[in-house]
Parts: sequence; C-alpha cells; structure tokens
Amino acid sequence: MRNNWTSAPSALSPTPWPPNAWPIGAAVLVALAVMVLYAVAPLVYLGIAVAAHVVDARHPLANPGQIVIAQLVGYIPVALFLMTVLPRLARTSLYELGIRMPSARDIGTGALGTIAMYVVVAFASAIIFQLTKRHDTENAIALLNQMKTPLDKIGFFVLACVLAPMMEELIFRVFLFNALTRRVSVATAIVVSGILFGLVHALGAPAAQIVTVSIPLSFGGMVLAYVYASTRNYWASVTTHGLFNSISVIAIFVFHAK
Repeated sequence: MRNNWTSAPSALSPTPWPPNAWPIGAAVLVALAVMVLYAVAPLVYLGIAVAAHVVDARHPLANPGQIVIAQLVGYIPVALFLMTVLPRLARTSLYELGIRMPSARDIGTGALGTIAMYVVVAFASAIIFQLTKRHDTENAIALLNQMKTPLDKIGFFVLACVLAPMMEELIFRVFLFNALTRRVSVATAIVVSGILFGLVHALGAPAAQIVTVSIPLSFGGMVLAYVYASTRNYWASVTTHGLFNSISVIAIFVFHAK
C-alpha cells in the first residue's frame, strides 16, 4: 500500500493512524447519524412536495422522477455531515483521507478496477444463478425500468453513475473502511466493508435477494475497497464505482429499451 502518512501505524493494522483516531463510540454514533439523515431527509422532502401539491399525497412514490430527487435530497445532508466530522474522527485531514486531486496512476488504477469489479460481480452472479436459478436485480435497476421520460432517465443516470458512487465511496471507503483499519488488518477491513456494501444494496428487497443481489455486490465492494486501499485516493474508487454503474445502466438502456 502506498503510504505518505507520518503517523505511527496501529498495532493491528499497517495503516498509520494517530493513537486517538476513530474512537469506537464516536464512529458508531456517526454511522447511526448517517442512517437517520439518509432516512429522514427524503421523507421531509416528500412531505414538502405533498404540501406543495407536487406529488400525489395518496401515492407519493408513484413518480420515479420524484424518487430520484428524494434520494438526491438524502445525499446532501449526509455528505455535508461526513465531510465535517470525518477529519475529527480520523484526527487527520480530508486530504490524508484521500479526498484530493487524483494522479494519472490513481485514475488508471480506478479504470482497471472497473474491469476487475465487472468480472468479479459477473462471475459471482453466474455461480449464484447456477445454485438458485434466480437472476434478481437491485432496487436501483428496478427503478430504472420505471423511468419513462428522457429527463427522468438523465436524472437517474446522473444519480446512479456520478452522485451515488461519490456518496457510497465516502461512506463505505473513506469512513467505514478507514475506521475498520484502525483496529483490524486491511484484508479484514476489505472483506467486512465489502459485505456491508453488498447487504445495503439488498435492503428492502425480498429475502431471496439477500443472496442473489448482496453476494455478488459484496465481492464488488471488496474490489472497490482494494482500489481505495492501494491508492489511498477517494477518486480512484469513485472512478471504479462510477464506470461500473455506467456500464450497467447503459447496457439496460441499450438492450432493454422499451
């Protein structure tokens, strides 16, 4: 792992963190706050939209375009919150956490990571299909299939291929992965953060999809964590994530267009 940090490594991980970095209690509270903010902000938006008669109060989620907007509204407070608290949790700067201008090597690693992520997810999906005879998709893809107008589709593409990767990499790599490496090995942090990444993408889906959706994406999350760990650059894993999502979305637009 490339290492330009000056702090001493912790006893359990080669990642060099200050001794008081990532306190467990504070990290748990931040994780809970992220979940609450992401759940509450879209509900507040939908409440305002209903009051303004922008959406039907009886079916507030009937318009897929409004769902995209609600998700975007959920991202904003979470991003601002994390950008504020992460330096305090890590006892270091956002720059040291990888939120800095990427080098050509970082972007190249991110691009190569896209190939690895696609291969790993496709291979895991094929194995799961052979075992279960099910081919399920995550909720985001189901939402994409509901998009009718060009504006809705553009909005979904921006959300899924730009904003969602930026938000999820901030949560799962800059926050969760780094917090884990304070107390466990990098390899363990890669596996644990990858599994949680996959499980989150199966939330709200039928129980069977916990296997068919979360397992392949867990392996994809491990690739993302490896890209971040090997570059220590946020934008490298965002590149991998964004390109992977773009391939998936464009394939649906091209091969499943109504």
